[in-house]
Amino acid sequence: MQLIWIFLLPIIGLAFAALVARVFPKAKFRGYDVLPFFFVAACQMITAQNHKPSFLPYGFLLYFVLVIIIAVRIAIENKNISLGKTIRVLWNYLTACSIFWYVGLLILVII
Repeated sequence: MQLIWIFLLPIIGLAFAALVARVFPKAKFRGYDVLPFFFVAACQMITAQNHKPSFLPYGFLLYFVLVIIIAVRIAIENKNISLGKTIRVLWNYLTACSIFWYVGLLILVII
């Protein structure tokens, strides 16, 4: 059953992202901003399925949260850095990294 969720969870995330984009077309956030929540959970399921250390996806997410906290601190100290743009760029990196991590783990599972 967990194997089904490994493939179903990202599909649900993509559908939810499309729904968010359709419901809020002029919002500052984009639909794909919700994808890391689904892809990190799917990565967790893949590592649990392979009996690999399961702390990796959530360790990655914790590391990213710590990067955001440090970026916020630096933006507050240096008032000329836009906090919103910094967080937007960091969140885009998290989205891309979580998708690539999921695809990479799928390739490792198949091989």
